[in-house]
Amino acid sequence: MEARQESSTERWLAAEPALAPLDGPAGTAERLLLLVHYGMDGHDWVGRYRSTYWDALLPDRVVVATFRADTLLTWWSVMQAELPTRPRNAAERLELVQLLAQDSLPVLEQLRTHTEALLLRTRIVADAVRAQRTSTLGVG
Repeated sequence: MEARQESSTERWLAAEPALAPLDGPAGTAERLLLLVHYGMDGHDWVGRYRSTYWDALLPDRVVVATFRADTLLTWWSVMQAELPTRPRNAAERLELVQLLAQDSLPVLEQLRTHTEALLLRTRIVADAVRAQRTSTLGVG
């Protein structure tokens, strides 16, 4: 029997041990936001909008998508139309499909009502992953 591999979002979340991963609909929302962020079409795009990415652009797109969608599948389609985000590999594609199969309404509610808190967690994790990669590469 093959051991279960750690998902991309589990690996990213583990980079910041001070934050316990969320569970239930909030956990699904958190993982979807991580996949949105890491699926961006290169860091060049994020770099061009760095000054507004975390505080305006990304939160606005997340909230607008929740009002334009009644399912997570539609939410993801709206997000992809608004931002250059795509899963980067087979593992991320599989995880995304599994997350999009969750009960939509509670997750959409989390994304709509807790946007800033969820994106704060996403940003903390992204900073921790970046710091981890930088220390692994010996850059700094």
